[in-house]
Amino acid sequence: MSGYYDTLIVQPNACPAGCKDCVDACEGRGNKNNLGAVIKIVGDVAGKHSAATCYQCSKPECMDVCPSDAITKSDTDGVVRVDMELCTGCEACVDGCPYGMMLFNNDQQIATKCDTCDGSPVCEGACPHGVLSFAKSAPVRKYMQDEDLLSPGVAFCAGCGLELAVRFALKVLGKDIVLFSSASCSAPVLIGTGDYSLEKTAFYACLMTNIASSASGYARYYKKIGKDVTPVCFVGDGNTVDIGFQNLSGAAERGENIIYICYDNEGYMNTGYQKSSTTPQGAWTSTTQVGSTGKGKSTPAKDMPLLMAMHDIPYVATATLSNLEDFAAKLLKAKEAKKHGLAYLHLYTPCPTGWKLAPDSTIEMCRNAVESNFFPLWEAENGNIRFTYEPKEAKPLASFIKMARKFSHLTDEDIQVLQEQTEKRFARLKKLASDC
Repeated sequence: MSGYYDTLIVQPNACPAGCKDCVDACEGRGNKNNLGAVIKIVGDVAGKHSAATCYQCSKPECMDVCPSDAITKSDTDGVVRVDMELCTGCEACVDGCPYGMMLFNNDQQIATKCDTCDGSPVCEGACPHGVLSFAKSAPVRKYMQDEDLLSPGVAFCAGCGLELAVRFALKVLGKDIVLFSSASCSAPVLIGTGDYSLEKTAFYACLMTNIASSASGYARYYKKIGKDVTPVCFVGDGNTVDIGFQNLSGAAERGENIIYICYDNEGYMNTGYQKSSTTPQGAWTSTTQVGSTGKGKSTPAKDMPLLMAMHDIPYVATATLSNLEDFAAKLLKAKEAKKHGLAYLHLYTPCPTGWKLAPDSTIEMCRNAVESNFFPLWEAENGNIRFTYEPKEAKPLASFIKMARKFSHLTDEDIQVLQEQTEKRFARLKKLASDC
């Protein structure tokens, strides 16, 4: 199996009360021998519910328990299908599915499930609220190397956005790069353990104050001897926006030929979840406590990507894990732009441990940050700003604020303050984009 397949994405608890357009469309799709709808409505949270259907498991339990070999998983598109000719109606697959997504048609006495309408799901087109989307793997897969350059067993926390980001970035950029970083969450992995390396790329360990200058010196040396190299600084927000900002700003002003990626997990996570300049206002950290005299961080976050764009460097962009095609394209643009000066990527990477976020919610957190305009996706090429993705209708900020317990103490009034900050920043960015 290729391991990369098209996927039907359902945003949880995002369906307005009373809406079942996807179910009606699935019911009337005019095929499958009138086997009925294979998408259903589940749950109810604050007046909203979710649509749910088959996850097309990589190792389907339903297939394992089927006594008549009627269930198969396709090597071509990854879809799990039921062969009506072989199905005996024993319902073992219905009992075996841990998610309750294998259904049974009583009229025809046969098992039935979602097959994504063979790659054109009618439910997606029927959803008027953008809750359902069919993600195509090919646009992302075309960027990726076959070889995984990061060890499959590494010392990141469960659900770590940083691990997913560095693993994907290495897949796109390839082996012909040199990584630069310093003490941070990435350090135990990028530096290695004992005399073992955990990635198949060269790595240069720096101090927290000289990452950009170290990469600059490296690039200048190899340029002098006539070799083209790609130095990639992979650095947390604490180093980037606070401790090492002067060093980075100087490299940008000089036009150094490097790529600088800031993975922003909104704090100093490796040393105990202290606040950084990108920590949002109101967020709990170990240095912005919540109690009788404190309500989290008292000041707004620094807009670091826009600050870097004001340096007039060849390329600046924002990216995150929920929009991988966008992230991949920006990595390659940065690789090309570094020939003409510094290229900067600001990457939104949730930290489940520090944010008190469920480990399986990292991608959902990223998606909600983008869809609410809290973290808009844009790029600036030679100072010209444009959006690379813009939601049709921005979600209320509360849709993702309440996912992380570092915000759990916030009142509706506190959330409204963040909402107004988000709208102000987005309007400023939109004005800059329209003027370009």
